[in-house]
Amino acid sequence: MASLFDTLTINRMEMRNRFVRSATMDSMAEQGTVSDAEIRLYQELGKGEIGLIVSHGLFPTPDGQVSPRQLSVHTDESIPSLSKLVNSIHQHNGKIAAQILHGGWQCRSEVTGLSPVGPSAIVHPRSGAQIRALSSDEIYELVELYIQATRRIIEAGFDAVQLHGAHSWFLSAFLSPVTNKRDDEWGGSGKKRSNFLRRICQGIRQLAGPDYPILVKLGLQDYYPEGKTVAEGIETARFLEEDGVDAIEVSEGLEEQSSHHIRLGALSPYYVDDCRQVREALLIPVILVGGMRGLRDMQAVIDEGVADSISMCRPFIIDPYLVKHFSEGLTNSSECVSCNECLEQMRQGQLRCTRI
Repeated sequence: MASLFDTLTINRMEMRNRFVRSATMDSMAEQGTVSDAEIRLYQELGKGEIGLIVSHGLFPTPDGQVSPRQLSVHTDESIPSLSKLVNSIHQHNGKIAAQILHGGWQCRSEVTGLSPVGPSAIVHPRSGAQIRALSSDEIYELVELYIQATRRIIEAGFDAVQLHGAHSWFLSAFLSPVTNKRDDEWGGSGKKRSNFLRRICQGIRQLAGPDYPILVKLGLQDYYPEGKTVAEGIETARFLEEDGVDAIEVSEGLEEQSSHHIRLGALSPYYVDDCRQVREALLIPVILVGGMRGLRDMQAVIDEGVADSISMCRPFIIDPYLVKHFSEGLTNSSECVSCNECLEQMRQGQLRCTRI
């Protein structure tokens, strides 16, 4: 039976253990480039003996930028800056994946200077912004822009790439019947709604070759009336496996309540049933995020066949050395109480726990 401290191989990438630091927006970038503060943050994570660190989400196009201090991967000028981030992890023998995050219909014109775009012309239910529907030609162009962003990620030295297909962001909006009301090749059925993500994954695989790890953070179901079901999410996951994706991180899709995936006060795993179902349907590794606090609960995820690896965000904000402390027997639980006060700190460009 596998232990959390056993290695895990995703494609040709060997992780030293089954712990993943889930992508965590830090809002520390300086005009899209890596800041000294980010380097210090990642150096501490690198010392913490985490199996895989997933970066803050990188925007692949100017109209996909979510916050003023988000990192960019939309031009070749991004490569030297991102290489510094990679080196801050590699110098401690760690592994790091770059996450690509396009905000899509969640973007704000005051950040991008552009109208927010999405699969269909709708009004955003919270902001009231009018979302412009992309043409089919524009979607094909975006597929290529994602592929070119991955080329830069590979050239910067990242060990893997992860596409963010959850939490109401751009790719999850294409996957949801709530936001994708198209009746062309990009919508009209669950299979067609997955085409945008699939074309990106297929293109990345062709670019990167057979050995480069491709991960997807996938919202299996929407937490939204008339949204995507778990069965539809599992169907998408199967398609992605066929397309050469090497691992799935399980989370949620379209959210009626903003940041619903970051559950206030949650101290135990909360996507267990969804994850168990998708793991039974796939051969590739599955990673479970959400509510990981106690080491016993984390090991149970592995023991019970729910997932092959566990992923955490907030616990590494309070303690970047948590995995090391677990392995040394210094603690058996994170001190994170899921108060979510770190979110407000992050919005101010100070990713930190207010309890320490």
